Amino acid sequence: MDLYTALVITHIVGTVLGVGGATFVEFHLVRALRDGVVSPEESALMQTTYSVLRVGFFMLIMSGFGFLILARLSENVAWFYSVKFWIKLSIVGIIAANAAFIQLRWIPILWGSAIALVSWYAALVLGVLRGGEYSPYWILGLYVVAIIIVYVVLREVHRRFIPKGHTP
Repeated sequence: MDLYTALVITHIVGTVLGVGGATFVEFHLVRALRDGVVSPEESALMQTTYSVLRVGFFMLIMSGFGFLILARLSENVAWFYSVKFWIKLSIVGIIAANAAFIQLRWIPILWGSAIALVSWYAALVLGVLRGGEYSPYWILGLYVVAIIIVYVVLREVHRRFIPKGHTP
């Protein structure tokens, strides 16, 4: 297996773990808070899910750096001029900043969750899209609208399934 193939596999696995982790964090959070108390077992499950999410992010970052180094060494820098590349790079930065803001409690959990979910799924979708250039304004607009929609959905899920006063 050549280096490029290994990087692609690592990148895909990192994205899958990140998307899956971000998704399951939300399911586990709602389930854990339904009775108003996070049990030790629920806490352990949440910590495991966060660990999977972190491993996925680490794999994504490391393989991304690997792609950058490989492109530079092979002098294949054409994709550095791709709008999609810069948007994906920005989304990875948003994922990192959002995770820090959630940890520091600088952002409400529902907004942080909406940003995390949309960002991970956006990274997945942009990675799958092949060919063509996309308007950065169209992608940014869709991204912001998706965050707002996911926030509204999460707020409604929390309202319906988590007792008042138990939302983090």
